[in-house]
Amino acid sequence: MDTAEHGGAGQADEQSADEPREAADAREYARQLRAFPADQVLRDFLFSLLHAAQMKLGRRDARLLIDVTAVAHEHARPHLPGELTTQIDEALGQLRMAQVSAENLASNQDQQEENDLSTLPAPPSAGTGR
Repeated sequence: MDTAEHGGAGQADEQSADEPREAADAREYARQLRAFPADQVLRDFLFSLLHAAQMKLGRRDARLLIDVTAVAHEHARPHLPGELTTQIDEALGQLRMAQVSAENLASNQDQQEENDLSTLPAPPSAGTGR
């Protein structure tokens, strides 16, 4: 038997053996996520956006991430614990100030970074977290 053929057959057997396990893992993940409290899902989501914005300060996409976080936070606010909304409000305020400072520094460099937005995002419409 040719070793190339044997290796190919082994990979196919291994893949088919992995499929039921992957399906079971996906079902278990879905079961856990379904039982997970919505406020914790939102907390993880909002802090992920805030962290990404912090890493991108000075770029146009940071402004977009900050604005999207503010809109999502405002929509979710009635369903979140007060302490969490305070933390997010404070983080948003700090990031907005840091973004303005970083944009001022970046404007002096006159060089667009790789994978940044090509245009400045429009601010969210009135009443959406600004």
